[in-house]
Amino acid sequence: MRITKILFFGFAVASFGQQPPAVDPPAVKVPIEVKRETPAATVPPLLQQYDFGAQLKALQEGQPVTFPTEVSPVFAQPPKAGTGHTSEPEAVPKDYRPRTEVPLTPTALEAVRVSERWRGENSSPAAGSDGRVLYSFGGGLPTVVCAPLRVCMIELQAGEKIVGEPHIGDSVRWNISPALYGTGEQSTAVIVLKPQTPGLDTNLLVTTDRRAYYLRLISKAEDYVARVAFAYPDDDSNRKWQQQMAEQKAAAQKEKHPADVAPAVFAVEKMNFSYTIKGGDEHIRPLRVFDDGAKTYIQMPADIQHREAPVLVVLGADGKGEMTNYRVREQTYIVDRLFDRANLVLGTGKKAQKVEISRGEPKG
Repeated sequence: MRITKILFFGFAVASFGQQPPAVDPPAVKVPIEVKRETPAATVPPLLQQYDFGAQLKALQEGQPVTFPTEVSPVFAQPPKAGTGHTSEPEAVPKDYRPRTEVPLTPTALEAVRVSERWRGENSSPAAGSDGRVLYSFGGGLPTVVCAPLRVCMIELQAGEKIVGEPHIGDSVRWNISPALYGTGEQSTAVIVLKPQTPGLDTNLLVTTDRRAYYLRLISKAEDYVARVAFAYPDDDSNRKWQQQMAEQKAAAQKEKHPADVAPAVFAVEKMNFSYTIKGGDEHIRPLRVFDDGAKTYIQMPADIQHREAPVLVVLGADGKGEMTNYRVREQTYIVDRLFDRANLVLGTGKKAQKVEISRGEPKG
């Protein structure tokens, strides 16, 4: 029993005298400085001696630039189809020739021959007025010769209007611009030409409201044609026929209405000048009024052709206006009837001017 206690006590003492485990103090975080070093670019020794700055300055100043003979640039080849990788270009066969000619059918070949014959027709120019060189329109291909530092002009028919912009084969070395002179129906459209260099050969298409012009343009060093115009045989022929038809129509109208044209041929005893004229100013007041027993004639001042003409109103027995056929030839009103009273009215409302005309009995 005693021995047991001693052992237990010794065990307790041993347990009590054991040292606790050591504990490390908390770690302190210290910042670390990190530096990144970029490796120096490696330039081949050959190019290290080459002054790129001087070559760049030479390029900016427009001076020639040279590279070392040992430097041979290598250009990337296009990727091979479907692979994305470059490949060496295939060699072109020695007997390869690009296709520049297209075979023509017999119909197309004949059309070319017909056009060549038209372009080769002898369209002889003729001398016109004011230095014009006249070509007969449609008689062949007109040729206009011009020179650098000169102005050449192509005149169209009077009253003809250009439709759209002209088309020229060589728009880079030829300058074309529109011009116009004259007024009204006599205004004339002009195409002004100026080549930049000699030795040029092209063509020009001009479309108008009447026809299409197709011309050949040639530039020479000194020779030039200042003014080109056209003669129109077909139009002249049509104009003569139209004039003749107009004369025939006028003659037929004279036969149908002889009194409208020459009332003076009537016998004096048939003329009645017994008319009274009241009101109005000198511009709308008739010079005289008379009749031939069937029609009435109101002769106005000569300047009525350049002024607004008054309206003729024939009055009935009740004083109201009646519908009456009349027409104006030059300065004379021709009424297809006799009337007792009528008014010439210019304007409307309160500002209207009025001339009263009354018919009296013929003087015996």
